[in-house]
Amino acid sequence: MSEISKMATAFEQRSKEQAENTEQAVKSALKKHEHALLLALSESEKTTSDAIRAQSQRLKRTALSSWMAVAIPVIVTLALSAGAIWAMSWYMNSQVEQILNHRATLERLAEEGAEIQLTYCGDNRRLCAKIDESAQTYQGGYRILEGY
Repeated sequence: MSEISKMATAFEQRSKEQAENTEQAVKSALKKHEHALLLALSESEKTTSDAIRAQSQRLKRTALSSWMAVAIPVIVTLALSAGAIWAMSWYMNSQVEQILNHRATLERLAEEGAEIQLTYCGDNRRLCAKIDESAQTYQGGYRILEGY
């Protein structure tokens, strides 16, 4: 039985060595697999980060172009409005100045006693005024208008 006992002990010893070798091989394979998974996850993270950054840049460009599509017409409209307001202001000022000049002329005529009445005469609708028939005639056929 000692032979069987020795064989059993040798078998047990080989089994232990084989189990340790198998355990070491499994640990080594797991470490390699873990390392490969970590590399794949790292690469996937980098790819995802790059894609997110690229999408963010595209969205920024789209937002900027959308903003410009709104801002440019608003700025052009404001500029045109400012130009129209300036032009109307200039036109109104010139009209006010002309009205003031006419008013000054009318006041001067009123101060000088002018009550001249003008109308349109004839088929051609020419401007005419009443003549003071009793007033003297001046050189060139000029006469005083009635009411002045």
